[in-house]
Amino acid sequence: MQIRNTQKLKPYLLILPALALAVVFSYRPFLVTLLNSLYTVNMAGTRMNFVGLETYGRLFASQSFQASLSNTLRFTLFFVPVNLVFCLSAALLSNREGKLATLNQVFFFLPMAVGLSSTMMIFKMMFNPSIGIINQLFSLDVQWFNDGKAAMALLVMAGVYLDLGFDFLLLHAALRNIPKELVEVAKLEGAGWYQTFSMLQAPLIAPTVVFILVTSIKDAMLISSPVLILTEGGPFRSTQTLVYQMYLEGFKSGNYAVGSAIATIVFLLTFLILLALLHLERRRVYYS
Repeated sequence: MQIRNTQKLKPYLLILPALALAVVFSYRPFLVTLLNSLYTVNMAGTRMNFVGLETYGRLFASQSFQASLSNTLRFTLFFVPVNLVFCLSAALLSNREGKLATLNQVFFFLPMAVGLSSTMMIFKMMFNPSIGIINQLFSLDVQWFNDGKAAMALLVMAGVYLDLGFDFLLLHAALRNIPKELVEVAKLEGAGWYQTFSMLQAPLIAPTVVFILVTSIKDAMLISSPVLILTEGGPFRSTQTLVYQMYLEGFKSGNYAVGSAIATIVFLLTFLILLALLHLERRRVYYS
């Protein structure tokens, strides 16, 4: 009987360290952030007076917050499909035999080998309107940091580059796991490249695509480092995102209540979007 009870407790003991880390570094900070958003908080981080949803009301009436919310949703709308199409195209291009395919794999995997800050500094130099190589190479006169639309496009390109290595790796592995016999049968039946992909490969890699969509939406809603290094929210708040405004309010200005409220809104908004995506996934995606 004692051995049987020990066996029942063993799974819970094994997950206890991971659960403890989650409580300390995820659940507890979230609860503290939620509480801070409902109080006035002084510079020392001490909660003073309960104000309820007053901070949220002031936030939604703020033009700065409205701009941040609009920019974040706009970035998500552009980044997620562009990232998926680019990474899927890279995976399909590398999903073949030969030395060139191996070179493609190395090339698309390289972004994972360079740190985020270093990559963004390289981007900042490359897209410099005066001395950057991009304008000179393509004979352009684009003010990447002074034009709102160009700055947003730059953030989308930077985001795709940062996610390329990991997403390409997942899609490439998913394509390689499709049995070659199925692809050969499809070719023998006269299926072209598009038919093979749409009717055979796409349904089989759909779970991986859903995972990439989830992580892409999460990354888009939480984007901050590229904004901080490349554009600093400019020009005229055209690239100021919710997390970047949270950084400005909570860390630069010491307004912890507003920063906590923005963090809570980001969480709820991301949660609702992902919930809708996963609800759709249950109906359209099948797991073997």
